[in-house]
Amino acid sequence: MKISRRKINREQNGRLEIDIIDNWLKDNGDPAMERLVKKNLAIANKIASLLESKGMKPADLAVAMGKQRSEVSKWLSGQHTFTTKTITKIEEVLGEDIIHIEPSVRNVYFTAYVRVEDIKPAIQEDIFEDSLYEEVSA
Repeated sequence: MKISRRKINREQNGRLEIDIIDNWLKDNGDPAMERLVKKNLAIANKIASLLESKGMKPADLAVAMGKQRSEVSKWLSGQHTFTTKTITKIEEVLGEDIIHIEPSVRNVYFTAYVRVEDIKPAIQEDIFEDSLYEEVSA
């Protein structure tokens, strides 16, 4: 079978264009976009695993949320950029966290010094009675 020169040139030009785009992405790719894609895929995988653990299908999620099946399918493909509002609604329907963010905890330590002489004797006896040891009969 003979292939025309025009077809060969078109195929070579197409391959050349793909190589140019791939090379440009390698050289100029945005690390933030790469992280975004990875996070979207992780969220989609988490939703899919939650659906599976609850014995639900994507169509069940669509019905529960009042969405089209195609939209839920797009979510689960990982090609959708999730908003926190969408994630929160999905979490509400599934009854589980998709994203868990640890609360910021700031520990403050202090030492309180109390002078025993400043405590009234009646109060002092109550404090020490409760805080000492109890007699245990054997």
